[in-house]
Amino acid sequence: MNTGMKRANAVAGEVYSRFMAEVLEKHVLKERAGGQLGEELKKNIQSGKSIDPRVIYLMSISGKGGWDDDAGKRERYLKNQNVTLLDHLLSVVRGALMLAALDWLLENPDMDERELRQRLTVIAAIAFLHDLDKMLQVPRDAELTVAHVDEAVKRYGITAFLASEGIELSHDQIRFLIEQAEDSQRYRHPAAVSPPRAYKHAVERYVKLADKLDGLWQEHGAQSGLEAIIQRLQQEQSFSSALLAQWETVDVFDPHHPFLLDELQRRLSFACQRIAGIPPLLEVHQDGRLFMLMPKAQADKIKADGLKRLVSHLPFKLEISISNRGLPELLNGKPDHVGLQEFLEKEPRRTIGQLFRISNGLIEQIKQPMDDCLKPIGLAPRWPKLSGQTSTPYPDPDILESAAQQHLLKAAHLALLINLKLPVSKKNGLPDYAERERQLLAVVGIPLPDWLLAIGDDQSRRVLLSLWLVAISSSDSELSQRVWGDTGLLQQWLEGAGETVGFSQFFEGEGVAVQQAVERHFGQLLGKQRAYPNDEGVAGRCLFTDEPASTLIASNLGLYEVKVSAFSGRDGKPDSITAPPNGQVPIGHVSLAEHKLRSDVYSIQGGKPSGVPNLLSSPVTTGLFGALILNNDQTFSALSVYDLSRQKVEPGKAYYKGLEAYRHRYRMARLERIPEKTEDQINMLRLLLSACLRIGRPIHVFRGLPTPQKALFYFDAMPPVLKALIGYQALRLEQIPDAIANLNMAQILIETPSLGYDVLNLYAFRRTRFSAICLAWCHAHDVLKHANNQKTGAMKQLATRLFKEFQQLEEQQDMSDSDGALVQLGQAATRIQRRPTGQVSTNVEMRVFKICLDSALALRSAGQTDPASLIHGIAGELETNLVRKDEAAAKKHRNEQSLEAACMDFASQFVHEVWIGVLHGKPPAQKTRRLLGSVYRMAFLQAFRNATANETNQPIEDTATLEPAQGELL
Repeated sequence: MNTGMKRANAVAGEVYSRFMAEVLEKHVLKERAGGQLGEELKKNIQSGKSIDPRVIYLMSISGKGGWDDDAGKRERYLKNQNVTLLDHLLSVVRGALMLAALDWLLENPDMDERELRQRLTVIAAIAFLHDLDKMLQVPRDAELTVAHVDEAVKRYGITAFLASEGIELSHDQIRFLIEQAEDSQRYRHPAAVSPPRAYKHAVERYVKLADKLDGLWQEHGAQSGLEAIIQRLQQEQSFSSALLAQWETVDVFDPHHPFLLDELQRRLSFACQRIAGIPPLLEVHQDGRLFMLMPKAQADKIKADGLKRLVSHLPFKLEISISNRGLPELLNGKPDHVGLQEFLEKEPRRTIGQLFRISNGLIEQIKQPMDDCLKPIGLAPRWPKLSGQTSTPYPDPDILESAAQQHLLKAAHLALLINLKLPVSKKNGLPDYAERERQLLAVVGIPLPDWLLAIGDDQSRRVLLSLWLVAISSSDSELSQRVWGDTGLLQQWLEGAGETVGFSQFFEGEGVAVQQAVERHFGQLLGKQRAYPNDEGVAGRCLFTDEPASTLIASNLGLYEVKVSAFSGRDGKPDSITAPPNGQVPIGHVSLAEHKLRSDVYSIQGGKPSGVPNLLSSPVTTGLFGALILNNDQTFSALSVYDLSRQKVEPGKAYYKGLEAYRHRYRMARLERIPEKTEDQINMLRLLLSACLRIGRPIHVFRGLPTPQKALFYFDAMPPVLKALIGYQALRLEQIPDAIANLNMAQILIETPSLGYDVLNLYAFRRTRFSAICLAWCHAHDVLKHANNQKTGAMKQLATRLFKEFQQLEEQQDMSDSDGALVQLGQAATRIQRRPTGQVSTNVEMRVFKICLDSALALRSAGQTDPASLIHGIAGELETNLVRKDEAAAKKHRNEQSLEAACMDFASQFVHEVWIGVLHGKPPAQKTRRLLGSVYRMAFLQAFRNATANETNQPIEDTATLEPAQGELL
């Protein structure tokens, strides 16, 4: 059975790898959403100096759970986890490939290789094209034409991909197969010549099933997704093998230890491939929860193996301590047989040489026998100048030949365990030195030579025994296996056998206690038990999890950005009057492993630490059989948010091109800290959103414990100003570009002198955004009057963007009543004041508004507060000043109305709508006056702009690029 599963995994992986290389990397990677690139950037991208900053096109479209302005569609979409179209398509490709290969090969292990590869190649192509309407953004109910298929197969190199296996399908045959994957579309367009029946059945069974399974997972997710998938598989009637319906769930919720869960996921995934022959059907770690589906028959063995490897690879390095007499001790680790061999391989050779210390009094009598015995394998002793009580025949093993060093490592493995210092007692049953020697000789079954029997020093004899045994086993493979093999004596000593306890259970050091705690903790969670500590009576409580803990945080533990001084005075700490000044803070062993692991990851990711980071949750794998071709790297690759945003290729810097996450396991932006300053928060949020688009994976930011979220981006404690700015704390894919645009605007506002945080705060909130736009536009308008060429470009862009937003909000009537009153007043002012020309001052542009407000304030001071008095007083001032300064509008703009009558109408509008309606007859504060004046001023000037657009028959939104008429600044 396993042979069939391993063959299925191999052939499905091979077809998928070819699909990645020939379709995704050649075509999909190069198809980007966004504008055209400049020529210089194009050259840099082609030469490998820069990375295309635009989003991969298929990552710019939601495959499930997107966003739509239509409320009905939006409600339906929001039920699903938001994933990119590319992620959904690849999930269906992988799922269909694996399910088909498994079903066919479990039924017929001798299936013809060519036929198998051809069927799988067709499955991969059709699974990729099954949502062709979404790819081409064709309406859902629109007809899928042959022209649509023709366009897609050319864009993505599908014809060449099929031809590489000798497959020829016409475009109407491909359309027919695509429609077979949807029940509602089946037989809608029969092909002129039907494709091979095997291809049709393959699509009907496996592509359709994989699409359904991925849809169930995206819809139900954390709540009941695993159960829904298992139920659907159990109901599936098309499988030839019942084994494909038998899946075991792993559901582990441990939000305090996300890095450990990352490692557990990886170890379980590769254990599944190693033991069952296939990767898990599902594996995803997100928002503090690990979900996996693995073959039920091997599930217990997979979990045991994965947990064992997790524990053995924790970042508490195994240490070897060798006394002056040569007695070794293993600390801070609990390696298995293979792990100990790997450890010895990596140890400095000089340390290995110290395991062979022999009493100096014996050297003369053993020199010749040792030379005769060990010279054939290159281990003839090279004694140093004698001093002290003992000496090693290998003070510098690096000078030995490579083959001789391997023999020396083999002897060191035996010498280490036979002389290992252990807490031997009758209670624990550990063998003492004499018993170990007796057991070894019993396994060897060969009498000792006389020169070795004559050695009276027990420890020296055991060292010499190790060397002699390596020499005689070099030509006896069976003897070598009995001692050093996978089930040999050394493996039994170290790991235990049957009722015999292993040495590794008694190794000392903090690392051992941590390993045991991690093994216990995740063993309970994998066994669907409540996690409980070994000793609930411990008085201290872990800073992170509140579990009983006695280990105290200290600087020498090397935990990432965890400083004991930061927690001095915390409630519930076990401090006393004798405690150190910075207090005492307990930490549980599992949390100790978590934060030690974070330190290791940080050393890989690099950068400058800046405090305790937020939890950033982003899945390493997504969809069905997500680990199909992921390699078993010894360490995760780690990319910071800055790495994900980097556009230039620099030596020694990490960067992301676009599809690496589908070939390797990456920790994406796990160690990021949200800064305190608003301008830094804006930049960080912009980088995080850009990273979402670049990797096409969700990023969820938590300051508290994580909660399940279906959005592509989520931030549980987003600063209020930023939440108001982008409108949501949860964003779907289609909302992110607008959010980034708002953040770019915010960045400009906060960095522009005379605007800064106050204007940003107004711009962020919907109720004050309109007035903030007017205030910022007026500032840009003033700067442009006197700016040099270097500043003009940026300010023109700002003014153009603000003008477009002004128009949008004006058209949508999305402004406050007070803003609306000032807009109408500014537009009405064009009837009495002529268009300002040239580089006029602000006073000219604000003339009418200033006359009205100053006159109203003067009349109020004189006790004239009734509307009629205000209107007549203001109208008189308007007419007098406009005539005196020669700024009155031409009569044609007033429909031939007299200036006096027009000023009376305008004054009436100001008094009723602004003075009484907005200001309630009271003098405005300076800040309010500035805002009201900005709204009036922008509306006044834009009214002339609109008139220019009408005169030139040019759309209003394009008038921002017009040359100013008669010196007017547009």
